[in-house]
Order: sequence, then structure tokens, then C-alpha cells
Amino acid sequence: MTTRHSTPYSYEIEFDVIGTCRGQYDQWLAENSMEWVTHEAVSTFDVWENDKGMSPEVKFLFGFQSLEAWATFVNSECHAKAKDSLKQVVTGLNGTLWERDSIRLDVSDRELPATIADCDRLPATTEESL
Repeated sequence: MTTRHSTPYSYEIEFDVIGTCRGQYDQWLAENSMEWVTHEAVSTFDVWENDKGMSPEVKFLFGFQSLEAWATFVNSECHAKAKDSLKQVVTGLNGTLWERDSIRLDVSDRELPATIADCDRLPATTEESL
């Protein structure tokens, strides 16, 4: 399931699948994940997989419209049951709540440079030049 819109709160659940448990993980996904990812409090859901052999191998990204919605989800029986059963076939299970923020990307009254070479022509002050 892939989403196109963003939410103000994201809850990441990251983990590695235990090497000998790949079949059990795939079975867990087929039997247990749908109720979890379609919980009424969840606004968006994405799965990220790292195929480069680095940890974490998988990230579930749940999106929420409010902290109340997130709290409803993480305190639900559905979430507790899914996490507990998932722990049987994964390692390094870790959850993190994120709040969306923004960074201003304008440069005075000019547009952002199109290339790195364009950056060289812009006046800049760094700690090293102070």
C-alpha cells in the first residue's frame, strides 16, 4: 500500500526479519497485517524495504492526523497483538513517533539555485569564514 498525501504525525516501526524466519514473516504479513494497517485511526501507511543488506531491513510507516489518533492506535488491542506476534519473527523492533516540520527554503528574494555551481555565486557565511 502506498500513499500520496502526508500526515502531520508519523509512527515508524523498524525491524529486521530473522534469517530463518522469512517464511513465518511472510505468513505473518498475510494473516495479521491487514487489520493492523487498516486500523480506523491510521490515515496513511507505507512499507519501506532495505534491499542493501543494512539494518533496519523493513520499516512500516503509519500516518496520523492527530496525536489523539496515534494514541488510539498504539493503545489498541490490535496494535499490541500485531507487535507481540511480529516479535516472534523479527529482531530489533523499534517504534518512533515523528511530527512533521518544515524548513524554509527561500534565499532572500531570489529563487533557489538550480545546480551546485550556481551556489558558488551566492554570498554565504559559514562558521569557518567567521
